[in-house]
Amino acid sequence: MKRASLVLIVMTLATSALAQSSELGILLGGSKRTFANGDAVASDKWKFSNSVREIWYGYHLEPDTVLKIKVGEITALLGDASGTAPDVGKGRIEHIDLLVDYRFDESFGSTGIFGGAGLYRQMSGPGRGTSDTNTDYGYSVGVNGDFPLSRRYGVIIEGAYHWVNYSYKPRFLTVTGGIRIKL
Repeated sequence: MKRASLVLIVMTLATSALAQSSELGILLGGSKRTFANGDAVASDKWKFSNSVREIWYGYHLEPDTVLKIKVGEITALLGDASGTAPDVGKGRIEHIDLLVDYRFDESFGSTGIFGGAGLYRQMSGPGRGTSDTNTDYGYSVGVNGDFPLSRRYGVIIEGAYHWVNYSYKPRFLTVTGGIRIKL
């Protein structure tokens, strides 16, 4: 996560001079995990302990299209590496995604839909061995709203669905809110 954050910061500094219009954002929120077969674990309720932290950098390809690189961490219940049965151990999923965000102008700001692919890494939960680390690809789709406070700053609200290609096919619903800064 530290290396990915460092890469994002270096890319921000390097490309902000070249891009006509770019933005940086920080999002915090909660997550809910669902399983591939549709069964939910009763203990996996919406609560603040299932957290999401994300930072993203985006630049405008066209006035209504933004290409985003998003780095984040989802804390939730994880499954076991064998895929035989869901394990309810707490752990985290780190991800880096390349997303295309199409925005619609509204009277209050803008709304958008986004989607893209990324790399997801599962980190073992507390008290578990290091053999539970998996890395695989995944997809992310969602909707967002941007409520400007000024020309440079805005409040972002976002809902996303993450599909990860591990052996037990976890899915995560995330709801986040944060701030956007135009560079």
